[in-house]
Amino acid sequence: MTFNEIWITHKNYILNFIKTKVKDEHIANDILQEVGVKLHQSLAKKTAIKNYKNWLFQVTRNTIADYYRKHKKHAELTNYQSKANSDPNICICDLSGFVIKNYLPEEYGTPLYLSDIEQKPQKEIAKTLNLSLTATKSRIQRGRKKLKEMVSECIDISYNNRGQITDLQLKKNCNLPKELKHEIERINLIP
Repeated sequence: MTFNEIWITHKNYILNFIKTKVKDEHIANDILQEVGVKLHQSLAKKTAIKNYKNWLFQVTRNTIADYYRKHKKHAELTNYQSKANSDPNICICDLSGFVIKNYLPEEYGTPLYLSDIEQKPQKEIAKTLNLSLTATKSRIQRGRKKLKEMVSECIDISYNNRGQITDLQLKKNCNLPKELKHEIERINLIP
């Protein structure tokens, strides 16, 4: 297949995927263009690509990760700027991973952690955990729901008009286990 055939077939899917990870449309288009360049270069080098779709999505995930690394951000989760701390790059992904690993039931926590924190493809997770793809997807969705419920019970989250987190406040009526409260304090989410 030629570059144009491959690109026309997959370009819109890739852009939609990028937009789920990057909220700024200009940056999303820049990343899409970078993925296109990488495809063009690989085809010019005659790199063997067995499945163009899988290859493109893997390159896209890596390109998004590179973008966030370059800008000291973590994929899908924005950096939280603590009012009590002058460090503007506190990442709430640390807290999410901690809660998923330690407070969700293992059957939901493990697939969710692999999917959302480690960014592994769901097919790979299914194979690793010896589950069907349907069961894996279901457990990830249930894990997300349980995590959201857990967070909503204890933390009020404020967002700006771009959907970025601007403030986190611990609810007064929330009884957190000591180690979870310690972890929240460790990453300076409680002012």
